[in-house]
Amino acid sequence: MVALKVFSVATVAVVLSSCLIPEKALASRLDFTAEAIGSSTPSIILNPSIGQTLQNGDFTIERNGDNILGNGIDEQTSWSFDFSDLATSINNLSQANLILDLTPNNVLITNDTFGIIGLDPIIIAPPRNLPIGTKQSLSLKLLEFYKSEEIEKVFNANSGKISVSYRDDAIVSRAELSLSTSERVPEPTSILGILALGALGISSLLKHKLKQQKQAKQ
Repeated sequence: MVALKVFSVATVAVVLSSCLIPEKALASRLDFTAEAIGSSTPSIILNPSIGQTLQNGDFTIERNGDNILGNGIDEQTSWSFDFSDLATSINNLSQANLILDLTPNNVLITNDTFGIIGLDPIIIAPPRNLPIGTKQSLSLKLLEFYKSEEIEKVFNANSGKISVSYRDDAIVSRAELSLSTSERVPEPTSILGILALGALGISSLLKHKLKQQKQAKQ
């Protein structure tokens, strides 16, 4: 006959308590990237009316002041980052990195702004003395300007789309936004705790059964 070794309730309780001691939570990182693309030399419209628009790939250019539309002077460029194929809601945003390919066409680019629609615009403050007419990339960490909760709110309210705008003295020919989130996952200690709880139940059941067998022999 095979002998069954039965752990005492006290022993299993010690194992259970040690497995359930809180530890640092584990997290998995989720990355999402969306981009918009256009030309660095879009077509132009002479003598446009105020508010008139021109489509440049994924970008919509609107006249704000200059008498030429599409030359990157006194214009507002709008577009959307569409993450809806990847996610329609996010939480625990840990990174939001923006890359803009810009072609400056006015020295006043140092006062240009970027903004997420629904939030306050930010002055991007590119380096001074940028060569006019030369395309270059600019990188921004948006969480240095916006709270993660603000970006999450815009993302979630628009089912995975973030609409933005740039103004007003450069042509935007490419834009990329990369988002990273940290999602909590079950800890190994929690899984061990569940197993220990099962062991406690089995131990009690076997102990009760052996007690009944002993009493039956007496």
